[in-house]
Amino acid sequence: MIRSILQFLRRDVTRGVVGTILLKVGSGALAFALFSLAARTMSPDGFGIFATWLSVAQIAAVVGLVGQESLLVRFLNEYQVGDRPDLTKGVLLSSLKIASIAMLIVIAGIAIAANMRGDWWLLILAVSAYTAVNAGVMLGSQVARSLVSILMGEGNREFFWRVIVVLFLIGMLLTHRQLDPAELFAVMTIAMSVSLATQIISIARVLPNLRGTAASSETSRWRSSALHFWLASILEVANQYFDVILVYWMLDPVTAGIYFAASRLANIFAMVSAALYTFGARRLPSLYFSKNQPEFERTLRLMAEVTALCVAAGLATVWIGGPYLLSLFGPHFTEQHLVLIVLAIGTAIQAAGGPSAAILQLTGHERIYVPVVAANVALRLAGFLILIPWFGLLGAAVSATVSLALATIALNVLCRRRTGVDPSILVLLRFNAVKRRNYAVRGAESGD
Repeated sequence: MIRSILQFLRRDVTRGVVGTILLKVGSGALAFALFSLAARTMSPDGFGIFATWLSVAQIAAVVGLVGQESLLVRFLNEYQVGDRPDLTKGVLLSSLKIASIAMLIVIAGIAIAANMRGDWWLLILAVSAYTAVNAGVMLGSQVARSLVSILMGEGNREFFWRVIVVLFLIGMLLTHRQLDPAELFAVMTIAMSVSLATQIISIARVLPNLRGTAASSETSRWRSSALHFWLASILEVANQYFDVILVYWMLDPVTAGIYFAASRLANIFAMVSAALYTFGARRLPSLYFSKNQPEFERTLRLMAEVTALCVAAGLATVWIGGPYLLSLFGPHFTEQHLVLIVLAIGTAIQAAGGPSAAILQLTGHERIYVPVVAANVALRLAGFLILIPWFGLLGAAVSATVSLALATIALNVLCRRRTGVDPSILVLLRFNAVKRRNYAVRGAESGD
């Protein structure tokens, strides 16, 4: 058994997936520390307001990027394999221009809407600045991940800046200082700006010398793909953050903060999904466009092995340690263990489904991905409107889990039909069945 485990860990794909998952787990642990410390350094109402505005800012950042972050992943890999520096330069310049203009429009919209609500001007300014810098880091991380490394892309997007914020919050907790949402948004913006500057420097160092290269464009391809990527990104971020806004609107800020905490804990499985997407977005497109089908399928199978182990460990952690984790946010959070379990089941199913979304989007099938995610959002919204008045937070959790499970099944069916591969952990069952059949055939032949 030990020899098998060591052999498993020596595989290049295994090391890559495990390393990416560890990065995501570390980022998730820091996010958990950040939010739990924030809950303890704020009033219950203040934390609920912070969680709601953070959700708004995350959605706004994705809207302002207009799908350019996913478009860069899609085409940078294709142009690198095809050795087209002219198109590489063209897509980089086009994406930066479009994202910058759209981001300014979105930030102006946030400021106007918040001002009409009568929110404090410092909070408006802090949320607007955070939205802009967050969008820059999201865009930069995609380029850095493709051209530099996963560590430089995802590490600066989700890990390093959170260390600064967590240390700040620990200092506030030790000095018994109570924060307001505007102050925390300001600190997060400053810390994230450091990561953005690091990304820009790293990308500038590895980019080929494109100054003498004339930029070429494939405008029609870029626009078509960007539109579908944009819609998919908006729907995906709505799946993650719109719930909190609805709970805030239908119930109250305190309950919204509790739901936010439970959903972040349930994202232990979403971290696995995100890690698979991150690793897949770096490795799978080059294999696909170079038509290396055996290595493509081998990579997916090894990714499924790591995923199965993570899902089993994660479910055990939530079931046994859920109350203790919730208590870190405050004593009134521990009553929602059942909500956490229900949410975790949904995200576990999503993780077990594998990187079907990444495969569909990065192999040219992004158009069929959008309707599935749209149906997921619509079903979740309908479930919220029906179940929250009857069951409160538990109704919201049930709605989220059911919609996520159905979307995962639909995406896997589409992925198998369009690409011919199964990205879920079920591929392991088929692979083992084939191995047993081959062993049986060899045994029968040797017996003859």
